[in-house]
Amino acid sequence: LKSLGCFSRGLLGKQQQQHGDVGKSSSCSHSNSMHCIVNASIVLLAFSHVCAGCWTGGLTPELCCDRALGPKGNPSCWDAEFTYERCCGDPEAAPKASHNVESLRLAASNVHSLPLLGGGSMPLSGMGLCCRPSAQGDAVRQGVLDFLLMGGRHLDDAQIYDNHREVGQGVRQAVELGVPRSEIFLTTKIWTNSFGFDKAAAWVSSMLGELGLEYVDLVLLHKAGLDADDTRDCHEPKACRQETWLALQRAQRAGKIRHLGVSNFGPRQLQELIALGGAPIVANQIEYHPWVPQMHRTTAEWCHKHGIAVTAYGSMGSTGMASQILTQDVLKQVGSAYGKTAGQVLLRWAVQKNVSVIPGTSNPKHMAENLRVFDFALADEHMQILDSVPEDQRMLHFGHTPDDSP
Repeated sequence: LKSLGCFSRGLLGKQQQQHGDVGKSSSCSHSNSMHCIVNASIVLLAFSHVCAGCWTGGLTPELCCDRALGPKGNPSCWDAEFTYERCCGDPEAAPKASHNVESLRLAASNVHSLPLLGGGSMPLSGMGLCCRPSAQGDAVRQGVLDFLLMGGRHLDDAQIYDNHREVGQGVRQAVELGVPRSEIFLTTKIWTNSFGFDKAAAWVSSMLGELGLEYVDLVLLHKAGLDADDTRDCHEPKACRQETWLALQRAQRAGKIRHLGVSNFGPRQLQELIALGGAPIVANQIEYHPWVPQMHRTTAEWCHKHGIAVTAYGSMGSTGMASQILTQDVLKQVGSAYGKTAGQVLLRWAVQKNVSVIPGTSNPKHMAENLRVFDFALADEHMQILDSVPEDQRMLHFGHTPDDSP
């Protein structure tokens, strides 16, 4: 079997710094091509980018999807990439699953869960809603609906992913079609430009309004550090984290949030929040796969020791590296021993370490594969292969190091 430690840092250096992801900007990276949309006396700018979507640069569903402006809404909003169909869907069509979802369905109870501090649980396999074309516009609404109707229950979203409206619509439609809201575990994350007590408190109301929901199941602080271009009332990273945490605790007591957690935090940063008292930190979402540096493994171990659930992002390389990772001979050979794909092997590796996974896709076939990682277990020899990447060949897809920020 070939070594797993075979990816160059040069390739990884080309990855977008996403998943708090989405880099050093509060609204994704303002890079790549830009198209200008002219409508009467107004000029609106939108950016074409893997994590930019339909509603950037001032564009909104209200401005663009109103069919009183034309059979396909406001024609000035659309170009060859961002179309009415992609961004608005058909508002008159009854919500329904894609054609092959029913045949791929599995019972939600077949997806195992992690217990959470303070009560409740979180499904071990979910769906990430970031940073791909199908995570925007009507495509993400349909993807959420398909995933929930298929039997998935864990959704992972964020302020910076810029799709709360469509995700919330998909959740509401699934509930209308019979999925109990109490079974759905919806996570979202607050970005650093909303850190600080007053801004975080205001963000909670805005977030719920965008989703069209009465509560969310888990809110995470998206990362521990701050961005230089953030506009906020607080100034030092530690103080900003603490103020934000206290504001979210208040929202939790009001019933707007069920659980609180963090993302990209290390043990020191976690202990600083724990020292505030009040609501427990129930989860820490970090990059986690066989190639992560030791600090990430140490952070996961610390969390487990203290009862904090760990969620992995980047399990299969995400958009930028999936094609290189999932074609590795070692993963395909291990998968063939179980009748599983390379991706399922990577997900099972994490699940077997008691880490939840949130791979992103809007393809029902891939959704079904990602949920079906509980009907087999990797043998010790195969776990050892995946655990044996030499330290000097470890790497990150995204570049967030726990405890790196003051």
